[in-house]
Amino acid sequence: MGASKGTWARGLALAGAASGAVFLSGWYLQSRRAGVKPWRISESQYAEDRRRLDAAVSRMPVMPGSVAKPDIVVIVLDTVRADRLGMYGYAEGTSPRLDAWSQNARIYDQMMANAPWTLPSHASMFTGRYPIEHGAHGTPPESQETASALAPGSPTVARALRSAGYRTAAIAANRAFLQSSFGLNQGFDLYLCETLGRSPRGVGYVSGDRMLALAEAFLSQKRSDDPLFLFLNFMDAHSPWVPREGYVRNEEKINFSLLPSTPGWSEAEQALYAGGTMPEGGAESWSLAYDAELRFLDAQVGALLERLPSLGIGSEDYVFILSDHGEYLGEHGLLEHSKDVYEPVLHVPLLIQGPSYAPGRDAQPLQHHDLATMILAAAGLGSLPNAETTHQLQVAELYWTRRKDLHSPAYGDRFNRIRRAWRSGDLKLILGSDGSAEAYDLEGDPSESRNQIHAEWAKELQTVAELWLADRVAAPVSAPDKSTDITALRELGYLE
Repeated sequence: MGASKGTWARGLALAGAASGAVFLSGWYLQSRRAGVKPWRISESQYAEDRRRLDAAVSRMPVMPGSVAKPDIVVIVLDTVRADRLGMYGYAEGTSPRLDAWSQNARIYDQMMANAPWTLPSHASMFTGRYPIEHGAHGTPPESQETASALAPGSPTVARALRSAGYRTAAIAANRAFLQSSFGLNQGFDLYLCETLGRSPRGVGYVSGDRMLALAEAFLSQKRSDDPLFLFLNFMDAHSPWVPREGYVRNEEKINFSLLPSTPGWSEAEQALYAGGTMPEGGAESWSLAYDAELRFLDAQVGALLERLPSLGIGSEDYVFILSDHGEYLGEHGLLEHSKDVYEPVLHVPLLIQGPSYAPGRDAQPLQHHDLATMILAAAGLGSLPNAETTHQLQVAELYWTRRKDLHSPAYGDRFNRIRRAWRSGDLKLILGSDGSAEAYDLEGDPSESRNQIHAEWAKELQTVAELWLADRVAAPVSAPDKSTDITALRELGYLE
C-alpha cells in the first residue's frame, strides 16, 4: 500500500474542486440573497491547520515493527439522518458522491443510534457498550457539569488497535463534545479536535473543506508498512446551517430569519414546544438549508473517498461511513437533536467497504455499539471486554438534554427525564423516568403519531424492556475536567 506523496496544495485544490461537482448549474448562483455564503477558506487557515497537524504527527510514537493488517478508516457524518440521503431513498440530490460510492458498499438499512447526540453515541462506537454502561452522557439539572465524560482507562477500539500494532489517529470537526476532556481521545496516538479552532463565517466547528485537506495531508504522510486506524468526524450538517453558494436548491423559498442562531429560530422553537405551532415557511426553510449543508458535506467527503486509493487505502482495507445521530426538522414539535428518541434522530446511515463486506443491502439490525466489534474484526481481533452485540432488540437512551434546553423556562420540566426506546423489528416502545409511555408500529405509522401503548404487543415489549434494564447497572461516571472548552459548547448551541 504505497502512500501517495500528495501535497497540501492538492488538498486545497480538491476542496475548491469539490464545489463544482454538485448538480447545480455553474459554480455560483446567479443572485446572491442574504444568507447564502460564498464559502472560501483562506490559504492562511489551511497553513495553520497544516502546522498543527505536522506538530501532532511529529509526536506520534514510532511503532516497534510493522504488522500485516488492513488499514481502517471510520468517517462519522455528524448529525446526518439516513432518510435524507439518496441511497436511503431521498430524491433531492443531497448525496450524489456518497450514492456512487455506496454502489460498491454494504448498506445497512436498520442502523440505529444508541443515543440522539454526539457524546454518548461516539462513546458507544468506541467502547461497544450502551450509555447506561459506559456512563458518557447527559447530567441532571442540578449538576454543575455539562455532561459526564468517558471514564479514564475505559477499554476502547483505539486502545485495542494500538496494542495490536496500529497507529491510531483522529481528526474531529466537532469541537464541543469530541474535545479531549470528554475522554473519547483514549487510545489515539494523534487526536486533533479543539486545538484546530473554529472555521470563519460564523460556525463553531471545523468545516468540511478544512477536514478534507487535513485528512489528505495526514494520509499523504502515511508509511505503507504501518497499519493505520483513522477516525474522522465531519460536522457540516450540524446547526447552525450556513447554506453555501453552489449547494442550494430553491433559495428563494428559504426564510433565513428562521434559521438557527437567529431570533426567528428561537421564537419558532419556543412556539413549537409551547403548542406545536409551526411558523409559516419554517419546515421548508429548515429542510432546504439542511439539504444544502448535506450537499456541501457530500462534496467534501466524496472528494476524499475518490482520493483514498492514491493515498494508500485500497480494496484490501476497510472504510466505515456512518452518522452519530440525526436531526429534527419540526417533527414532534422538535428542532435539532438531543431532546427525544424518535426516528428522525435515531435512524442513521451505515455504509461499509472492505474485504469482508459484499456490496448490497442488509436488513440486519445494528447499533453504534456493534461498530466496535466490527472494526476489531476487520483487524482480525476479538471484541472488547463486555462489548454488546445486537441480535433483534435495539435500544436508544437519552439522559436529560443539553443545558440551555434543560434550564429554559419556555420548556419547563419537559426534558428533566431519562428516556429510552426499545425497538424489535417495526415495534417500538418509549418509556421515560417521568412516567411517559409510548408505543408505535413503525410499519404502518412511520411518523410515530398513533400511540398504541395499550396494545398487547406493547405490554410484551415492556416486559422485555424491564428485563433489559434489570440486567444492567450504570457504569461509574467521570466528570469532564476543567479543560472543557465552554466556548466551543456555546458556539454550537449547547449552552446559552
